[in-house]
Amino acid sequence: MVHLQYTVTVESVPRRWFEQAVVTLYDLVAETRTADGRLFLADGREVPDIRLVRGDHLRAGAVYEVDDDARVRVEEWDRRSAVRVAQHVTDGAVTAEIEGVLKDVERPREAGLHGSLGSSGTSGTNRWASLTRATGTAHIRLDDWWDAANDRPEPGSGKEPAIGQSAPPSPPAPLEARIDHRLGRATVRATPGQLPDGRWAIRVSLTARGRSLPRPLTAVALRLAARTLRRHFTRTLDTMAAHWNDVVPHLVSQDMPPLRERILTTALETPQDRSGPREAL
Repeated sequence: MVHLQYTVTVESVPRRWFEQAVVTLYDLVAETRTADGRLFLADGREVPDIRLVRGDHLRAGAVYEVDDDARVRVEEWDRRSAVRVAQHVTDGAVTAEIEGVLKDVERPREAGLHGSLGSSGTSGTNRWASLTRATGTAHIRLDDWWDAANDRPEPGSGKEPAIGQSAPPSPPAPLEARIDHRLGRATVRATPGQLPDGRWAIRVSLTARGRSLPRPLTAVALRLAARTLRRHFTRTLDTMAAHWNDVVPHLVSQDMPPLRERILTTALETPQDRSGPREAL
């Protein structure tokens, strides 16, 4: 088993702003209508590259085609309960199934993702089929996230990654993601803390281990690759944090009316628009 830990510093997101942004986005979608399968905003402008192909708009069972390689199915659409959608994406030889859920739109309490990835051309009877498949989950408890984000990080938490034979004991993290494969499992956990200047110090850990019959071989491979894993782990987190810090301050400085207009502009972009340089929301 390999255990890595790293702390990144990012700009914080006020909870009240986040909750207002979620409601704004929900209301924008709820205001849309359909005609002959085409999707229109409340002001009559058509949303490109999305078509309703089955069911009633924004009702459980409604299916939408997005571009040419994805389908989205509404599983649940209730402002007071949850929004749950499933997406099927095919990109050449790879197929992905992803389901996302957000509970309680007006005051989001938790959100999660569950998905699988595999080869489109791999038969279920193929002896190697399991090697081409992976499943993953991600879950965040939003109450716990903001409670933790209001606490100061413990002394000694820094940017020095650590590798050990076993992960140190720690309280449950408000954000946890896991990827499962026949050969192994990787788990990522993240816990925020508040710095004196109001930014978040997010402690991220990665635990990877082998499983099943090839577990000893996988364990040896992980140990041999530990240095490379550490380098990619820290580099990826630094890149993500830099992008976050480029985007989030401008985003959270916006009140809901300009944010609403920016979301509308993004929704009306064509594939040609999306292929060029993108601005942050």
